[in-house]
Amino acid sequence: MAVTANAISGPYHSTWNGTYLGATEDGYEVEHTFYSEPIRGDNLGDAIQDEIHRGCDVYVNFTCIEWSKAVGAAGPAGGPISWPQAASRAAGVIGDVLSDGAGALVLTATANTPSAASPATMSFTKATLARNFPVRVVYASRLRRLPLRMIAYPQSAGSAAAQSYNAAINWYTTT
Repeated sequence: MAVTANAISGPYHSTWNGTYLGATEDGYEVEHTFYSEPIRGDNLGDAIQDEIHRGCDVYVNFTCIEWSKAVGAAGPAGGPISWPQAASRAAGVIGDVLSDGAGALVLTATANTPSAASPATMSFTKATLARNFPVRVVYASRLRRLPLRMIAYPQSAGSAAAQSYNAAINWYTTT
């Protein structure tokens, strides 16, 4: 009897702030990092007995291989995806909240592929270049790649106090 795997694959493309970013070297990697506060009691020494949920960070990692398309995607603050806080190479306003320079990052599955509905789209409403991530570009006779690590900020349906502590807050949506 043959063993079959229920594997799925298929390419995606993306836009940031409505502009197509071009092809990627190896697709998109969505990363979730969950945080917790460990509960330890003297009854069991240093053993973790449970944990308190303390939030989550969501990142999207990818490498653009169409340089001119990737750097042509201007964000809300006027800078490209690789320099989102201000016009390219400018310092920007010190003290600004970074979400002001964030744009919508939308990943869309290519039609007529196995991944076309698994999910069809992933929409990160407020995504920007992750801080403390070095954007390294090699200027040489090789393909110019633009490695990016985007952070997605959580979104809620409103701005009232009740919306700030809502279990339905999300980092992205899928269709």
